[in-house]
Amino acid sequence: MLSSPVKDTDTINLKDASHEAGETLRNAAHNTGRKLRGMINTASEEISHAGECVSEEIRSNPVRSGVIALGVGVLIGALLRR
Repeated sequence: MLSSPVKDTDTINLKDASHEAGETLRNAAHNTGRKLRGMINTASEEISHAGECVSEEIRSNPVRSGVIALGVGVLIGALLRR
């Protein structure tokens, strides 16, 4: 049984459309991954910078930092008791 030229053309068009959709999806995933990696790197740098600032504050004002830590500990303890 021979296939009709219309069916062959439809099959080729469907394969092309499928290939294009796959390529579009791959490109979108790649771009999203690149953006996500950039956001993670930025967040990591911000967290690192915040940690350095906190460490410097603790070194320069140890008594005040201790009192703040004690206050936060008491507050968390009171909240957890409830």
